[in-house]
Amino acid sequence: MKVFTEIEELMGKKTYKDIRLNKLQERFKSKKLTFISIEFTNQNPTLCECLLIKEENLISYIIQDLEKIDRLWEKTSLKELLSEIKDLLEKEKPIFGNLSFSKISQIKEYAFLTARPLVIFNNEDTLALLKKILEVCGYISFFTVNSNEIKGWLLKRGRNIIEAAGKIHTDLAKGFIRAEVYNIKDLDSFDNPSSAKARGVMKIVDRDYIVEEGDIINIKFKV
Repeated sequence: MKVFTEIEELMGKKTYKDIRLNKLQERFKSKKLTFISIEFTNQNPTLCECLLIKEENLISYIIQDLEKIDRLWEKTSLKELLSEIKDLLEKEKPIFGNLSFSKISQIKEYAFLTARPLVIFNNEDTLALLKKILEVCGYISFFTVNSNEIKGWLLKRGRNIIEAAGKIHTDLAKGFIRAEVYNIKDLDSFDNPSSAKARGVMKIVDRDYIVEEGDIINIKFKV
């Protein structure tokens, strides 16, 4: 995922070093760890999922959105909604967090800057900052594990196992049969897959299963 920011020291890709992957490596002795990464850029905020800004700079983004409303006013049928947004902005409140998601979806085509998930930068350490960004953007993490690699993946909260499978590889989504799922919080409660199934820790799920934060997923599929 991409995050727009003007904070120079954050530019480039940052690794979200989730310590849960280290715990999985201790257990399964995989050769490689692949952490989630987030790219910070100062190019084209309308193509980024999130804005990361300093609080004192918020007003400049609000002003840009107010100027956009002025340009749109005679071209849109959403004057009532734009009037509501203008009232928010004039009170120096961003659109995100102060307007319902259903209303934000109605103005998506206008690409208001403060309608994007917005994080105020408070000099946190990198790990805490990345975690906050993922939470604000509505992402959860899930994991895949084999002898060669343990890998973290991002998925929007509330999405199903088919979408998770598609993140790993399109063939897994197309040929999905079922999946074995257990959660990392239960890792210490079993010794092997058989005991995990016996204890009810490992679940066999179908295509409607909603992935949870910290799930470890093994997809069964046909080519």
